[in-house]
Amino acid sequence: MTKQKRGLRIKRGLAFLFSSSMLLTVAQARAAEVAADPKPAVESDRLEEVMVTARKRSEDVQTVPTPVTTISAQTIERQHLANFTNFQYKFPAFSVYLTNPKQQNLGIRGIGNNGFNTDGIDGSVGIFVDGVYTGRQGMVSGDFSDIADIELLRGPQGTLFGKNTTAGAVIINSKLPTFTPEASIEATAGDYNLREVKASVSGPLMQDKLAARISAFYSDRDGNYPNRSGRPDANARQGQGVRVQFLAKANDDVTFRLILQHTEQNFNSTGPVTLSVYNPAALQARMAAAGYTLLVSDASKREVNIDAPLTASTHANLVSGQLDWNLGDKGQITSISAFQNWTCFTNNDNDYTQLNAIPDYGSCNVERQWSQELRWASPKDRPVEAVAGVFLSKQYLGVNSRIRFGNQYYIWAANPSASAFPTLGGKTWAQGAYADAIAGFGIRSYASFHTDTSAVFGNVVWRPMEDRKLALNLGLRQTWEDRDYAYSGWVESNLGNLNAAQVTAMSAAGANAQVGRATDSLTDKSLSGQVGVSYRVTPDVMAYVNAARGHKSAGFNLLPFDPNTAVYGAAQDVKGETSDNIEAGFKSEWFDHRLLLNVTAFDTEVKNYQANQAIGVGNTAVKFLANVGSLRSKGVEIESEARLGDLRLKGFVGYDKATYASFHNSVCPSQTTALTCDLTGRQVAWAPKWTSSLTIDYSHSFVSGTTSYITLDGNWRSTQNTTITLDPAAQIKSYALANLRVGTLFVNNRLDVQVWAENLFDKAYYINLLGLTKSTGLIQGYPGNPRTVGATVRYRFQ
Repeated sequence: MTKQKRGLRIKRGLAFLFSSSMLLTVAQARAAEVAADPKPAVESDRLEEVMVTARKRSEDVQTVPTPVTTISAQTIERQHLANFTNFQYKFPAFSVYLTNPKQQNLGIRGIGNNGFNTDGIDGSVGIFVDGVYTGRQGMVSGDFSDIADIELLRGPQGTLFGKNTTAGAVIINSKLPTFTPEASIEATAGDYNLREVKASVSGPLMQDKLAARISAFYSDRDGNYPNRSGRPDANARQGQGVRVQFLAKANDDVTFRLILQHTEQNFNSTGPVTLSVYNPAALQARMAAAGYTLLVSDASKREVNIDAPLTASTHANLVSGQLDWNLGDKGQITSISAFQNWTCFTNNDNDYTQLNAIPDYGSCNVERQWSQELRWASPKDRPVEAVAGVFLSKQYLGVNSRIRFGNQYYIWAANPSASAFPTLGGKTWAQGAYADAIAGFGIRSYASFHTDTSAVFGNVVWRPMEDRKLALNLGLRQTWEDRDYAYSGWVESNLGNLNAAQVTAMSAAGANAQVGRATDSLTDKSLSGQVGVSYRVTPDVMAYVNAARGHKSAGFNLLPFDPNTAVYGAAQDVKGETSDNIEAGFKSEWFDHRLLLNVTAFDTEVKNYQANQAIGVGNTAVKFLANVGSLRSKGVEIESEARLGDLRLKGFVGYDKATYASFHNSVCPSQTTALTCDLTGRQVAWAPKWTSSLTIDYSHSFVSGTTSYITLDGNWRSTQNTTITLDPAAQIKSYALANLRVGTLFVNNRLDVQVWAENLFDKAYYINLLGLTKSTGLIQGYPGNPRTVGATVRYRFQ
């Protein structure tokens, strides 16, 4: 990039931040004018109270001494936020890695986004849906429907939310059944043949005793990666689901909520786009010699040339029951029991070209999880408030992987072993000597993981002063865990009768399906905790300081351990992470609750950080998990919201300097021949230093009985790298996106008609870059979605 272009991009980023800050400044000035107006304000002129469950009890978010960002049901509906891909632009220092449902990873403040294959470890960001812990992040990669709110808790949440929350937690709450009849239906249509329908109905089955709620959705969209092979365009998405809830009230003190849920997803999965050729003498030259043209594209064209199926599908089932028993002055008991079952099937043309090289490669996951939480909470609004409980879970994860090679594998990959595949009958590997022998050769593997977890936890808030301005917070959690693992990989088909040496050479190209066996087990225990102090300076201003420790479980490498990779830190076991965090900040509201301003400064250190690495071996790469050293994340997050009559502004600016504090033996990028590289002191992968967002929402009644609105939201994030090795070819440039929505509410706000445009200015950008693959000489990546326009109609029956 030229200095002129780089300067232009920096100016654009600074202009976005400057405009955001100016708008908030104008909002503050305008709020001061409104506050000075002697006329009484109506309730709608103020910011609404937002209730969260960040401490396992319902509280006003502004009274909770920890950074919590919420997205309301109205925001989710109006801005059409359907999944984590949308949410990553609504939370500060939040990132999402998603190429298919199996590989969703979430990161907060540069922690937790571990890359491609994470079957052997847990996520660093815990996800809780209606109070139920979700063992695999991919289980919630689908669309959400009929949601009450979403909360993001940043920093270790090990005391109340468990061991695998070293980076933070996401809490998703669906709408409750109601004893007042209500219903809604929503339909959306847009570019790329987008079709969505959502519906919900709620009401009493037995007056004041039993209520039910049914929510359902269907979504379908064609792909937007044009496929030049004639097969369907890639990056399509289809999903459907239904949730049935019952809320029973035995009396005013005892309630029981039962949830039954089933969801499905089908992806025409996103294959990487070839962006440039680093080494023409590799795959490009081999294809040209065989009469094929390698397709090279970019972020604006997004073209692929894939001639075999590229699909992913998931099925998820959930049954959960929550019992709440109010004991009056003795507090409240809550029990949450749940069973979850999730299956994921992927099928990939893994050479991502028109060649018949690897026509079938995939991995199928089966996750079964039982969990039980039982906790007691003391009465609210007392000098001492406490929560104590126990948590139990059993998880089973089965990983079924396979690969099958085609008769053009010799074009896609150079000879994996000159000794195993010597010149045959005057023909070399590159001339197709072994094309027929390789064709149909297949390997299959199966890995199983069992995890038994038990924990006890407690949290106490003590307000020692009579005015209760000062609050001391102390929490502890002791966790015990037993894990075991077994792997078996075998040759499923060998039509060409490859010998043992040839099978061994081909096995190295099998990715998750390689020949071999391994078993392992471990016991892990940890003590997590937090201590904090907060002080309410005024009724609307609270300052706080917290220190917390979190722990992430130990895990396993999926494939059998290879001693040859020990220099890179690989082993069959992967040690658990420990996260220590200190943060200080304040939460405040001004001008009679018309302006909100929250600021947090944080400093986090993660030891034994878990991450994926890959070593080039012949024509492929050995991928493995390892403890890469330590990570340091420190920064500042500023969140603000203003209500100025019909105008509402909401935004944030986050700065996160997340660096490898110690990473001396990283695998090197493919551009170098060095065996190891020292990444100490460099910004970690999937962690832009700057993230920012601003939403401007204006509503006004121009015609009696109607309310018109316009919503403009924009976000900007700075440069980030998306490979653990910090490959220079995987550096995503800073970019800004904008979305526009214009609508009108009719019939006492029951009918909402909206037209919208996402990625309003059709920005060409990347969501993930894979960097350089040495064996192919290609640089590949995943472009983001182009501009999409459409319309949504929503009607509420009340």
